[in-house]
Amino acid sequence: MSMVVRVVAPTGRDADLIVDLLTQSGIEAEPSTDATRLLSRGCDLGPLMIAEESLTPQLIATLAHYLQSQPSWSDLPIMILTTAGRATDRSRRLEEERLPLGSPVLLERPIRTVTLLSSVQAAVRARGRQYQVRDALEERDRAAAALQAERETLSAVLNSMPIGLAVGKPSGEIVLGNPMLEQIFRHPVLPTINMEGQGNWIAFHPDGRPMQGDEYPLVRAIKSGKPVMQEDCIYQRGDGTRAWIRLSASPVVDEHGTVTGGVVTVMDIDDEKRAAETLRRSEDRFRRLIETASIGVVIGDMAGGLAYMNPTMLHLLGYTQDDMDADRIRWDELTPHEYADDDERALEQLKATGMAEPYQKAYLARDGRAIPLLVGAVRIPSSESAEKEEVAVFLTDLSSQKQAEAALIQSERLAAVGRLAASISHEINNPLESVTNLLYLVSTEDLPPQAREYMTMASQELARVSQIVGQTLRFHRQSTRPRSVTPQELLDSVLALYQGRMLNARVHPVAEYRGDPKFVCYEGDIRQVLNNLVGNAIDAMRGEGTLRIRSRAAFDSATGVEGVRITIADSGHGMNADTLRHIFEPFYTTKGIHGTGLGLWISKGIVTKHHGCLRVRSRTGAEPCGTVFALFLPLEPHIAPEAVAQAEPSTLAN
Repeated sequence: MSMVVRVVAPTGRDADLIVDLLTQSGIEAEPSTDATRLLSRGCDLGPLMIAEESLTPQLIATLAHYLQSQPSWSDLPIMILTTAGRATDRSRRLEEERLPLGSPVLLERPIRTVTLLSSVQAAVRARGRQYQVRDALEERDRAAAALQAERETLSAVLNSMPIGLAVGKPSGEIVLGNPMLEQIFRHPVLPTINMEGQGNWIAFHPDGRPMQGDEYPLVRAIKSGKPVMQEDCIYQRGDGTRAWIRLSASPVVDEHGTVTGGVVTVMDIDDEKRAAETLRRSEDRFRRLIETASIGVVIGDMAGGLAYMNPTMLHLLGYTQDDMDADRIRWDELTPHEYADDDERALEQLKATGMAEPYQKAYLARDGRAIPLLVGAVRIPSSESAEKEEVAVFLTDLSSQKQAEAALIQSERLAAVGRLAASISHEINNPLESVTNLLYLVSTEDLPPQAREYMTMASQELARVSQIVGQTLRFHRQSTRPRSVTPQELLDSVLALYQGRMLNARVHPVAEYRGDPKFVCYEGDIRQVLNNLVGNAIDAMRGEGTLRIRSRAAFDSATGVEGVRITIADSGHGMNADTLRHIFEPFYTTKGIHGTGLGLWISKGIVTKHHGCLRVRSRTGAEPCGTVFALFLPLEPHIAPEAVAQAEPSTLAN
């Protein structure tokens, strides 16, 4: 800023004298011989003191142009030195024409020093205030420009933000909303004049409750003066659809801690929520599928650590989820050492192809049992690193299949034994017949009484042998068609086979046949069932006892079917509740190495195919104790031959 007083006096020593006087008084001043050039430079000027004789037409024109073009804050102080008592052409022109030279101060010469100094000082002060106004205006303009730039920047930021944003006053009135907000809401920003007015926005809590005006995060942030972070809700959009949005709000606080407004951000998370819900449903379906699957599923790492085992596998091995959570189950500890080579080959396949071909192995259950399994595995890649890859193993319990294979083998063995017994019985028939004939011939001879008595005993025993051989043949020969028989007919043949065994075991048979109704069945199969039941009853008594067999006509109230009921009761030691739960399962036996565990299982299958039922009651401890099997068979079962063939009949199974 230039505050130099320029003195324009082209003749005499006026300019130098005035400059010296001003300088001595502390006012910066300098003479100027070319005022026109000074004004034309357009630079900032301090006050001008012009001698009247310097006002040439050119200077006047230049000075007028300068004054007309100066900014609004500027009013250049001009002091003109005139000559007292002399009316010159220039002075008259200044007075008469009032040229556009502003409001110059006219100083008559000779001028007193005090008047000169006071006039100059007033001009300097006036010019200084003008420069202050200029500086203030420039500062204001700079601030306004900066504010405008900030507004433009803020507007550009708001317009390009990927989230919606709204700004509110302390009253809750919304004063600003960016385009993304309208895009998310699908309607213009609603006019909200206060906090309660935000209730015009239709939104719902995640549980479906309508959101009230004072529940919106912006209102709560303004009222509490604290941020409200990431709350999800469902918004009713302008097009009538509903979408998930996420709201976060913060109060705007000045340097004194006073809340001057608030800002709320709005994110469209509808796709995210729906994708998450789809993923959750998919995970739920997958989890339910895995947790209710009939096969075992195990997930672990390549090193043998287990991360998951589904309930089917836990139950099969006798473990609980607590054992799994406590890391008490390890893959390598479940596998018997003889399967190490098979597991190693499967591991190599997993590393090479990501899949292991199914193979058979066994896992050790908690109680030490080896459970046969069919194992298949796939590798689960990891997006992070190969070390974090997992393996999913699918295991099928082969116990039933192995039992069925063993049952088939045992059945074949028993059938072979039956065929051998039948063959032997058939071959015995011829010599028996010959011996019988010979005994008859001998009995016609004249013999001593003692010899005749021996002959009679031999004939009786030979007849019993012949009867046993005949019953054995009848057990083996399976009829191809069902026929009508009586319970007594079947039971007498069974009791005949066990006559010697009951005699040796001191078991007394008591048979009661009431009415003895006829019914249709495959007699070989039903005879096998009765044979198993009678044999088990004799074994259960382990010595002296009573075997009670009853038969009568019966009516099944549950099905409304008429039939025959046969009960076989023993006075043995009975069976406890645990044994009763398992007696019809294959390979379950209480006879140790002397039993196959197949008799009652096969019997149950035969009875089922005949549309009958086999029930059991038993009592242990207190007298009387023992077991009663009740067999119900319909009079007309309507069974197909192939159905009975599937019952795996065996004459010697027990």
